[in-house]
Amino acid sequence: MFHLSREHLARAARRVGMPMLATIAALLVGAIGVAALGESPWAAARTVVDAGFSCTTEYCNLGSTLSLAAPIIFCALGAVVVLRAGLFSIGQEGQYALGGLAAAVVGAWVNAPGGIHPILALIASATAGALWGLIPAVLRIFLGVNELIVTIVLNTMAGLLLNFLVNYPLRAEASSVGYTPSIAESARLPVWDTSTKFGLGFVLAIIACGAVWFHLNRTPAGYEQRMSGEAPLFAHYVGMSSKKAVLRAGLIGGALAGLGGGVQVLGVNYRVIEGFSDGTGFTGLTAAILGGVSAIGAGIVGTLYAGITVGAVNGLQIQLSVPREIGSTVLALMIVFVAAQHPLLTRIERWRDRRRANQLIDEGRAEALVAGVSPRSEPPDGSSSGVGTPDRAPSDNGKPRATRTEAQP
Repeated sequence: MFHLSREHLARAARRVGMPMLATIAALLVGAIGVAALGESPWAAARTVVDAGFSCTTEYCNLGSTLSLAAPIIFCALGAVVVLRAGLFSIGQEGQYALGGLAAAVVGAWVNAPGGIHPILALIASATAGALWGLIPAVLRIFLGVNELIVTIVLNTMAGLLLNFLVNYPLRAEASSVGYTPSIAESARLPVWDTSTKFGLGFVLAIIACGAVWFHLNRTPAGYEQRMSGEAPLFAHYVGMSSKKAVLRAGLIGGALAGLGGGVQVLGVNYRVIEGFSDGTGFTGLTAAILGGVSAIGAGIVGTLYAGITVGAVNGLQIQLSVPREIGSTVLALMIVFVAAQHPLLTRIERWRDRRRANQLIDEGRAEALVAGVSPRSEPPDGSSSGVGTPDRAPSDNGKPRATRTEAQP
């Protein structure tokens, strides 16, 4: 029992340690890039942390980080929901864009009391994102269309549709860049720090993290979604509806990404500008992957991602004149290394399992020799004893089978 517990602990340590090693490796590559530009990697790291997570009486950098993190976390949660259901949808960017546009329309053209107006705008953003997220799920379930290709096309369509609406039907006034009218004061989310726009949006993102975690881990519908993605054969044989789970995931995931756009418009931008689709959805997908496709991990990584982004701009670029692309490179390398660690970890564990199995076989031979039984001896009736034979062993159907495997990864 102790041996099994030690083996389980070692396996858990490897699963925790590999992502840490991947992160450290990415940071080392970033440090080499900073050193190549003639700056100290330690000074660059301190600058990024200070510019992204510090807070003084003059200006709170942490407020900027948390304000930027809110839409990223919503998009990351949308990615977590669809990925856990086995739907490889990368359509968070389009859902984010249309969700923000829906919030801007309701915020600017709908008259409602102050307490209800932002709720209506958020409902509109969630609805737009959910409907856009349902399209790849429907095509996957009923027509067998690859959702990856569909969501790439839908992202492009959403960006083009947004730019058309912002420049023509919804354009506020003639200018070099198209933008919608500013939303009404009654539709804006509460902001506690006007200089950084830190406010209720981040709190809503944290609440969403808890809600998604509860849905996936403590409800029958969430369990059905997880099993449909992680063990589809098991879900099929126990009577779970994989089609329903995928459709539900498309709706919920799209609604969450749409809320990310709504929070950005109602709490920060107050309007939609041409080019509003700026990659936030893809950033959320990245945070979901780095967070282990879990709700809590997505919230943590989304916040760290925002902090590194703010630190790279306000710290590396402004204070040290180091290109901010260094920070983006480090984040991209983290994704690559984390993606590579799963097959590597699987190979290592299989290699260790083979070694352990061979060790148990060798221990069985030693016990036979101690008991005074020759490994190649046979009982008087001519039947094989099957004890300690080095190259063959009995099987249930009477055919010989190998007793030792090569311990190769």
